[in-house]
Amino acid sequence: MPIVSYENTTPAPNIFGPPYIHLGRFARVVASDMAGNNSIGDFSCISRSQFGRYSGFNAYSFVSDCVVGRYCTFGSRVSVGAFGHPTDWLAVNEFQYRDTSRMYGETLIGDGLNTLVDGSRPTKIGSDVWIGDNATVSRGVVIGAGSIIGISAVVLKDVEPYSIVVGNPGRVVRKRFADDMIAKLLALKWWDHDMQDLRGITFSDIGKAIAELNARFSQ
Repeated sequence: MPIVSYENTTPAPNIFGPPYIHLGRFARVVASDMAGNNSIGDFSCISRSQFGRYSGFNAYSFVSDCVVGRYCTFGSRVSVGAFGHPTDWLAVNEFQYRDTSRMYGETLIGDGLNTLVDGSRPTKIGSDVWIGDNATVSRGVVIGAGSIIGISAVVLKDVEPYSIVVGNPGRVVRKRFADDMIAKLLALKWWDHDMQDLRGITFSDIGKAIAELNARFSQ
């Protein structure tokens, strides 16, 4: 898909596209690759990111420089991939390396002395991931498919698929399923199929759902 930018400047939800993008009140998409069938909550922003189909997030959330899979759900006030300030420069304020003329009415940028190269890898969120309200995912972290990030968790390191993470700093409390079931799900990659292709699957019974999906898509 092409890189797109949308901004809803109205006090009511709005639909943009193609592709189909639902933008809440005063929500923004900035220079991002949106697969479509995405929903962005009120006062939220996606910046320089790639979003898979059927993924979206709720109000007052921020995602930057991130690759997000399909069927992902983000709660409210979630922060993913926020810029990390250098800690070994003279100060921690961004006036040292960013044009602050619009922020403060003055800037030091332009003499070529101070440049900041962000060498961190993009944040990557696998498909079928749930990130709860008030959670923070640090820049460059990889979260495996099927994982759940609990309310207010702070994720500072990579998360294996189908993990449940809670706390600050985030820690894995358990896996969603047994290892053999996780292996089947990762091999199946059900999330590669569109929503209408999943009609009639018994979602509430994981074993039955896997069998039905294999029967339907193995032909």
